[in-house]
Amino acid sequence: MNRVVLYGLLILLAGATCLAQNPPAGQSSAMPAAADSGLHGTIPASLAKSIDSKKLKEGDEVDAKTVHMMRTADGVMIPTGSKIAGHVTQVKSRSKGDSESSLGIAFDKIQLTGGKELPIKGVLQAVGPNPSESSGPDTGAAGGNNMNAGGGSAGTMSTPTSGTDAMRTQQAGMAGAGGKMLTPQSTGAVGIKNLTLDNSVLSSTGKDVKLDMGAQLMIKAE
Repeated sequence: MNRVVLYGLLILLAGATCLAQNPPAGQSSAMPAAADSGLHGTIPASLAKSIDSKKLKEGDEVDAKTVHMMRTADGVMIPTGSKIAGHVTQVKSRSKGDSESSLGIAFDKIQLTGGKELPIKGVLQAVGPNPSESSGPDTGAAGGNNMNAGGGSAGTMSTPTSGTDAMRTQQAGMAGAGGKMLTPQSTGAVGIKNLTLDNSVLSSTGKDVKLDMGAQLMIKAE
């Protein structure tokens, strides 16, 4: 009798093991993938505070702010003026024997109201002069690296019509004044003398890399 009970228990155990390894149709034994909380696309922004490579070191904070309201693909609203927190990834001032100075910047998160944060992996896609200035800072020749070809895209970031209209109005004003306005397709350093941008690293033939407060930025969130 005990042998029969033992055989029965073994059969039940084997069936449970088989079910765990081969779940019924319509069910999956795989763990669900973690949700992607980052943002992807091109974020128009402006520099919140002027920067000078000779005053910065690796790891120092660099802040920008959004220039109009945006909404992510999953409906999260990003108000105009939201802080985009970044940091210096590398810095080098031109010294004897060097041909240029450089400054690398990456962006890490967007701060929202109520203490909420949205993580991003942001790199500089384009930079341009402060649109309220008649000319850019003395770090490059207007049009010296004026690239406005494709490469940027709206990605999963969408812009309300009001924000788009505001950008178009600003672009028209700058065009009339002979200035350069960035678009989501802009790449490189646009309208700033002696300044180039490659792989989120700014380089200048001057002693230092400088950008004024309010300088235009196109940040690509990857």
